[in-house]
Amino acid sequence: MTDPLYRTLTPVCPQRLFRPGDARYDELRQLFNGMYDRRPDLIALPWNRTELSLVIRAAREADVPFTVRGSGHNVAGSGSRDGGLVIDLRLLDGVRVDTATRTARVRGGATWAAFDAVASASGLAVTGGTFDTTGVGGLTLGGGIGHLMGRYGLACDNVLSFTMVTADGTHVVVDPESEPDLDWALRGAGHQFGVVEEFTFRLHPVGHVYGGTVAYPGAEMVRAVRLFRDLAATAPDELVLILLLERYGPQQVPAAVLSVCYTGRDAAYRETLTARLREPEILDWQVTDRPYLSMQQILGRLPYGLRHYWSARCSTDLPDQLAEELVDRFRSSRHTGSFNDTVYLEEFHGAVRRPAYDSAVPFRQARFNVTGMAIWEDPAADDDQVAWARGTADAVAAWEVAGKGYVNYLSDGGQAATAGGVARTFGPAAYRRLLAVKRRWDPHNVFRSSYQLDPDPGVTV
Repeated sequence: MTDPLYRTLTPVCPQRLFRPGDARYDELRQLFNGMYDRRPDLIALPWNRTELSLVIRAAREADVPFTVRGSGHNVAGSGSRDGGLVIDLRLLDGVRVDTATRTARVRGGATWAAFDAVASASGLAVTGGTFDTTGVGGLTLGGGIGHLMGRYGLACDNVLSFTMVTADGTHVVVDPESEPDLDWALRGAGHQFGVVEEFTFRLHPVGHVYGGTVAYPGAEMVRAVRLFRDLAATAPDELVLILLLERYGPQQVPAAVLSVCYTGRDAAYRETLTARLREPEILDWQVTDRPYLSMQQILGRLPYGLRHYWSARCSTDLPDQLAEELVDRFRSSRHTGSFNDTVYLEEFHGAVRRPAYDSAVPFRQARFNVTGMAIWEDPAADDDQVAWARGTADAVAAWEVAGKGYVNYLSDGGQAATAGGVARTFGPAAYRRLLAVKRRWDPHNVFRSSYQLDPDPGVTV
């Protein structure tokens, strides 16, 4: 099926086409999530915008279905496919910072590690992935949670314009003035309409932060969840907190690990914050003045190839009952090898709720995002691990925000990712608007991701 396409693309991407049996094929097809062992017929690595357009046009003319890969970090495995073509953006990875205008032009295949390194060299930053192997494109198009979101909003809130390649291979520059509906959709549901080949970001001066992690022992877990909740309730925009219930350190002991990032300069508040953080018994203290780049690396890097299943829900509150249930869920999790299940909690306040631009992000009014993050190695444990992650998210149901969630955490093609599930995630009005944008820009559903935007006659929205 792809032989004619291979011949067509050989002069377009010379020595950058790979088929099964080629030396780099297995390396290139590997995804972050080892649950997905997909085998495309052809992998193409375009070098520039022109090649990207030609590859898309050729695939459409040959009627070969394709998937676009950024970093391959999507937990639902949407960066690859069985059969067909994968368009791999890893060579489109440039980052250019203009210090005079405090802007950055970032290609669609760049990772946050690369972006952060270039921007921080000039004392600049933008909200980015807390795991820096994440791709800039995928994270931003889904919203983009990060350590600076309280002060500067989500990653997508800091995009000045998107340069997108459409289904017919043409280029369009998208911003709120030129294409308001498409711009709205690209901010929070942007994986469905074309390939964003370049982002132009607004940057902010961020040098050193007061940040790092505090680990509390297992006996203090419930108290740590309450502390996380209470600090979040009065947090200034400059403070962002993330809490992980996990197994910590070389001995893999149960712990509540609180990630703290404070970009403010209020010495009195910093003193108060430090005192509050020290109230529970402490297992390990790593909070200090540090470069922002160091903060971006604080949660470490998960290697590609482990098995992942994430299930998340947004909540309006984090009462004591839920805190206790989440700790119980963690204690019921598996622990095998050096990787383990985590209950991952994020809190939203500040600029997350005051976006600079209209967007499709559905969770603006949520207070917390709770994720059951199962990570393991043995395929025989798949069913148990998936059930654990789903059960952890289900514990939030009584406090859930009308089904609204974070599309970057949709972990598979199950019910949450169907038309009905996506309609519930975004809400009926936003879902109808997304369908209208889809019909205009990708009426033949060329671009697909881990969730569906196809109208489903059986779903009432």
